[in-house]
Amino acid sequence: MNASRTPIARATGPAAVDHEALAATALAAAGCGGDELLFLAGSTTDGLANRNSDLDLYIVGDFRVAGSETAARQGERTATVAFHEGREVNVAVLDPAALDRLRDAFRAAVASLSQEKGISQLVDEDNLKILHRVRTGQALRRPDRLQGLRDDLGTGDLPRYLLNVAAVAAVNRLTDVSGELADGHGDSAAWMYREALVHTGQCALAAAGVTVPSVKWLVRLLQRAAEHRVDGDPAYARCAAHTARRLLAPPADTAAALRETRAELAAVIDSAGEQAGPYVRLVARSKLG
Repeated sequence: MNASRTPIARATGPAAVDHEALAATALAAAGCGGDELLFLAGSTTDGLANRNSDLDLYIVGDFRVAGSETAARQGERTATVAFHEGREVNVAVLDPAALDRLRDAFRAAVASLSQEKGISQLVDEDNLKILHRVRTGQALRRPDRLQGLRDDLGTGDLPRYLLNVAAVAAVNRLTDVSGELADGHGDSAAWMYREALVHTGQCALAAAGVTVPSVKWLVRLLQRAAEHRVDGDPAYARCAAHTARRLLAPPADTAAALRETRAELAAVIDSAGEQAGPYVRLVARSKLG
């Protein structure tokens, strides 16, 4: 079925939307009543949307959305149901059983942060997106149920989880960069360094409580976090400023930049305190000097 080009009330800016019109459109497309949990999430609620960004809504339950299906992932089916000033309005239905499995997997991953043998990671990247969107979504119907879903999934632990995962990934890649430089592979080292910067930036953002999983927003998020330098100059803000600068202007001297990044990452880990688990504090951190 083709997506209905249902008009929605005009917004005052590229990221502004008529929430009531969106809710009515989404509920009608899913054929469910107003007592169901419905929330808006994604770039709009993250404060990142531009005039071409999709409007993403979520419903939890056993429903099928009438529209042009755009994605069918395990536990999630998404369809485009309308357009708002050229922006797609997408409605995703989350399967309660899949959310239960995600809850159990995330609890196990969070529990592994207290161990010194390593961190258990969520295998499916889409799981991080769902956790983030539940955590930061804006309820259009049944805010009590959205809060209950957050509590059940444990989304409050998402920043701590991402901080630890990103810290380990950043340390490992920075170690690879050192190895490439030592063996005379300058171009490879420069390329790896950019990947290390991505992980370093994600670690800094997680330390700031930011859990947006999509790398496409990384530079904007880093620049936003760097603005917090006026608030006591926290380590994550200094690291964010450093990472954004290095991503946008790759260094001529990779070895010198590597030393700077290692120091910035070490400062973020040190300032995280108990939020950084034993593996990060005792194993990964030691590789940074």
